[in-house]
Amino acid sequence: MQEVPHKKITRALISVSDKEGVVPLARELAKNGVEIIASDGTAALLKDSGIEVKTVTEVTGSPELLGGKVKTLHPLIHAALLVDQSNPQQVSELKGLGPIDLLIINLYPTSGFDIGGPALTRAAVKNSEHVAVITASNQYPELLSSLKLGTTLEQRKRWAVSALLLTAKYDLALLKERSEPLRYGENPHQDGALATNNHHEVLQGKAMSFNNYLDLQAAWELSRSCGTAVAIVKHGIPAGLAQANSAAKAFKAAWECDPTSAFGGVVVSELAIDAECAAEIIKGFVEVVAANEITKEALDIFATKTNLRVVKLEPPSEVDFAIRAIYGGFLFQSQDGFDNAGDRFENWRLVSGVAVDDKTAKDLLLAWRIAGKARSNAVVLVRDGAAIGIGAGSVSRVDAARLAISKANEFSKAKLSGSVAASDGFFPFPDGVEALIASGVAAIVQPGGSLKDDAVIAAARASGVTMYLTGQRHFSH
Repeated sequence: MQEVPHKKITRALISVSDKEGVVPLARELAKNGVEIIASDGTAALLKDSGIEVKTVTEVTGSPELLGGKVKTLHPLIHAALLVDQSNPQQVSELKGLGPIDLLIINLYPTSGFDIGGPALTRAAVKNSEHVAVITASNQYPELLSSLKLGTTLEQRKRWAVSALLLTAKYDLALLKERSEPLRYGENPHQDGALATNNHHEVLQGKAMSFNNYLDLQAAWELSRSCGTAVAIVKHGIPAGLAQANSAAKAFKAAWECDPTSAFGGVVVSELAIDAECAAEIIKGFVEVVAANEITKEALDIFATKTNLRVVKLEPPSEVDFAIRAIYGGFLFQSQDGFDNAGDRFENWRLVSGVAVDDKTAKDLLLAWRIAGKARSNAVVLVRDGAAIGIGAGSVSRVDAARLAISKANEFSKAKLSGSVAASDGFFPFPDGVEALIASGVAAIVQPGGSLKDDAVIAAARASGVTMYLTGQRHFSH
């Protein structure tokens, strides 16, 4: 069907809680021959202002109910908004009211828990091919300028996005009001609340804080990405991770990566936490310990540290997409994971040195996954199934490499020579690779794709260090 460039407005429904600017807007609509229908409260204001208007009650024959809680939730109103105006059969089904081309609406404060407003808004958005939906007074001037020729599909789609943002933020505000209150948010001067379908059981300790939940999430994602592993995270950045056949061995190796940063961190284990592991954990100070399985003997040991939060993890919920709030709206993206072709060792491209053996390949894969879950820029050093140096959250790649090396030199110097390194993004210059080579790293994996790839690869070849390119990056901001 050929798109009509402009669509004239013949009929409008107005239902507003905030009535600022609605009278002059409705007056201009009436001057342009638009039939106006309004909820009873809005209609009373418009009638008092000398504007011809029909009330929803007059159109539907149904009075408002429950003190105004039910007024626009009527099949006739919603059908007039949802009808496919290009389909004569659907239009003929409307009885007593023609199609509505324009919805002007805003919502009650959340204390009023608006029901009809969001329902009308969603109906108009669903049918934005035919219906314009205006949800803010700052949109009134553009609407008025469009009355003569009509609205365009681009305008209606843009207004529809604004309308969905309004209802999404409204629903989030309602959710926050009904969420579990936390002591505070990220800082004591910020409010905090929790709403989740993953009801992890807090078995003991102080109440979980906002930051505890953030670090628990980061550590849980990291440990699940690395198999039979224990992860330690603080401020959203890995402080250590190790794989082993027991939680005690994995925890000890993870803690040894960076005991200074691990202090006060969150520990998550993919292995059952037993008494041996619990005894190791309480030797230091951590805020939270979490696992899918914690033995009774381990719980008895943790009970000696009454403030320690011990959490039994529930299976993770499926997440369709990741969401980040920005001013005015949201960013959406699919979840990052390690199921891409570039995350498999057999697809990596050897560009320097000799192919590694299976043991070294496993270390490279582990370093790659830790780097992918660390904050960019990230460089991670691994030896024998454990991180020995993590440089994360740096604003330059070379600084991330230097930080990882300095941590390894401080706590695992004997393991540095012969270790492997992974970078979550490409090396823009040879300097980061040169620092790793000078430290004794034997193999490096990185995405590649820099304008300076030739120089970076040449530095690796000159030293004989093995380098693989994945063609895949894992930035995390």
